[in-house]
Amino acid sequence: MKLVLINPRNPVSLYGDYLWQPLAFGYVAAVTPPHWTVELIDEQVEGTRDYGDVQADLVGLTAFTPQAPRAYAIAAKFRSRGIPVVMGGIHASLVQGEAARHADALFIGECEALWPTVIADVEAGRLQPVYNGGTRGESIVQPDRRIFEKYTYEYVSAQTSRGCPMDCSFCSVTVFNGRLFRMRTVDEVVAEVAAIPQRDIIFVDDDLNGFSRKAKQRCLDLFRAMADAKLGKQWITQVTINFGDDDELPALARAAGCAGVFIGLESTDKQSLTLIRKDGTSQRRGVDYYRENVARIRRHGVGVVGSFILGIDTQDMNTVAGDILRFAAETDLDGLNPTILTPLPGTRDYAKYDADGRILFKNYPQDWEKYTLAFPVTSMPNISGAGLMRKYIEVLQFFRPERIIERYWRTHDTVSPEAAWHTFLWNRVWTNYCLRNGAFRSSPLVDSYPAAIAHEVPARILSEVRS
Repeated sequence: MKLVLINPRNPVSLYGDYLWQPLAFGYVAAVTPPHWTVELIDEQVEGTRDYGDVQADLVGLTAFTPQAPRAYAIAAKFRSRGIPVVMGGIHASLVQGEAARHADALFIGECEALWPTVIADVEAGRLQPVYNGGTRGESIVQPDRRIFEKYTYEYVSAQTSRGCPMDCSFCSVTVFNGRLFRMRTVDEVVAEVAAIPQRDIIFVDDDLNGFSRKAKQRCLDLFRAMADAKLGKQWITQVTINFGDDDELPALARAAGCAGVFIGLESTDKQSLTLIRKDGTSQRRGVDYYRENVARIRRHGVGVVGSFILGIDTQDMNTVAGDILRFAAETDLDGLNPTILTPLPGTRDYAKYDADGRILFKNYPQDWEKYTLAFPVTSMPNISGAGLMRKYIEVLQFFRPERIIERYWRTHDTVSPEAAWHTFLWNRVWTNYCLRNGAFRSSPLVDSYPAAIAHEVPARILSEVRS
């Protein structure tokens, strides 16, 4: 029997250059019985296809929110041929009523423990409408990465923990994976990394280092074990700003092969951080604390990509972009991840914006394709949608080709060659995105959300845009 796993391509996706393996499918493949053949079709790499010639006994689909319309279209193609479709992932788990109309079964939560039951039910002809995998403690199986071999990715994906204790109002991670920070054992992680033949790895943890003493100690133990094992890997990951509280953690991370970290700084304004409930001890210390920790991390040869949110209610046209660019310049950030505040389903932000009548695009499921984190989907008290897009384009000038080449050499000379390469890969994705969408045109400022930055959005969407 054959299982086909499909990662849908979102035609308006921000990340047109897909850098890493979609790891969830590796976990599904690992717990699928060996008498099944498992094939991956990754539209993020190869583009869309018709699927009329694809044979399967079961199709598994996952989707982030902006991928949902494409996922539903793919599901319809297989279901019309009598091939059952199971849909899982974060969107299906958080918008169950909608997703259920487009699939024969929903898989809610994490897959490892319950997926063999789905396979058994398919074989017995008794597929259930809903399976709830929940969150099943600390154990994470070793993924089966053979399904990724047909594609070339920049990074092999791995995971050392799940869950995030931050519980920010805009983030769906805690809704899906929970606030409990579940850490794999050091031996498990080292064994998995040692078995990966490729050099470059991304740990897709939402927060590798956590906040507790236990979490930090586990990080220190992990980095020491990786360094002692002389694995010869280079890796990147996502951490919180407290990763740079002292020299020990970044120094050991570098010794273990860390080349870059992605940090959700979100804003340099305390009022904004409080509003999105990212107001813990780290954030209350203010922007000087950010500067100090970024500098400390970089001193140890690890590049820093800072992520920021534009469109928080406390921002206005004077602060929404300038503070980000100023901070990036002052701290010599090696990379940037600018996003627009987007109320994703299941988050507190979605509930609040919806209750206030501030969500502008609710023709679901089709309008989900606008929820890319790079397109205004809400009304804001101090900024128009058109104004926000103009400011967003200003921030995107960070990624002009000549600037990312400059930044590569600066990082190479002042941080490390490894940091320069891995942060360049990130910046290059954004540069290509901007080039595709005309963000570097000489006069991109317009009076409505500009087509130049609308992610190849069809004309029908632009006609709906409200300023």
